[in-house]
Amino acid sequence: MGMRTLTDPTDDLAGRLLPRSVTAAPTSAAPTPARWPGRWRGGLHAAVVATVALSFSAQAAWSEQCKPRHFRAPYFIKTMGRCGFDIATMSFAGEPAEQARCLMRGMDESRNLGPQMAMMPAPLADRVGSEAGLPTREALSTYLSKLDLEWDFAQYLWLPTSRANDNDPTAPLARYFVIHDTSGPNFGHRPFPEEVDNGSSKINSLNKFRCADGWGKAHVVINRSGDMLLNHELEIPWRETKFEQAANFAGALKGLFLHVELIQPRRSSGHGRHNDAQSPDPAFTPAQYDRLALLYVIASVRARHWLIPAYHAALDADIPNGHDDPLNFDPESFAQSIEVVVKRLQPPSAMRAANTQ
Repeated sequence: MGMRTLTDPTDDLAGRLLPRSVTAAPTSAAPTPARWPGRWRGGLHAAVVATVALSFSAQAAWSEQCKPRHFRAPYFIKTMGRCGFDIATMSFAGEPAEQARCLMRGMDESRNLGPQMAMMPAPLADRVGSEAGLPTREALSTYLSKLDLEWDFAQYLWLPTSRANDNDPTAPLARYFVIHDTSGPNFGHRPFPEEVDNGSSKINSLNKFRCADGWGKAHVVINRSGDMLLNHELEIPWRETKFEQAANFAGALKGLFLHVELIQPRRSSGHGRHNDAQSPDPAFTPAQYDRLALLYVIASVRARHWLIPAYHAALDADIPNGHDDPLNFDPESFAQSIEVVVKRLQPPSAMRAANTQ
């Protein structure tokens, strides 16, 4: 069973405001929650608000207060990024696959943004931006229940993702799925410890990413054994990159991007005192790619189109003090994990047809 920070799994408002963690789950099936029409009416709303207050008080004892304590002056960016964002269309330049090839690139050895991906893995290239082949919500809900993820993800499948312009109902649904890494802890010149991929180790603890005040960095954090922390429900608009927060956009990009953090410790490569350019081997574990792929499918189903993946590094490349994450991410591993998830969600007849080809 996944860890729960809420005592009532039907507490929808609390589930969207407070962080919850779920572990890589057993395979025993659990009942799929039903949709709740008129959730916000009458006494239910009052009961939910009361439960939120109680849950928030309980969490405050062990969660961090993450809201920045100092005023951050607005800043303007000089360019629309390496991939040419167009505020009129609320998208980057090119077709969705072209955008993904531009946005899925990290830093090279010189710590500059690397070249565009020459060829995107087919499981991504054939999907991004389209509606074709999206799994049904019913199939995905059943699968999530088998993974013991019904209360954290399955129950929200019939809700949309966030919308741009801080959930403006006339704005587009989320289009971009931004991949980050935590870039820490930094071991300096020391070797990585043997327990780097152990889910119960301090390195992989999700507790340090909990935020009782609702200011968790990303929508979801995934540790190296595949456990997940839900900081913001996917309907909540959130910004994590400098690009999104630039004053040029006056908040219009808030909700256009969904954010996932992957735990990745770092160590120094070279002689720089604060260098953190070396990742473990592998940089990300198979469990992380599998969970990331599952979240990508969940988000795409709710957005009603396959989202465009993007790296944090590419979004902030032209902004001072940008980021290099996700360092040494493997698009092929991510794409193959997506393919595995999608095949598991196919109806039996489609699976039999695929096996006979």
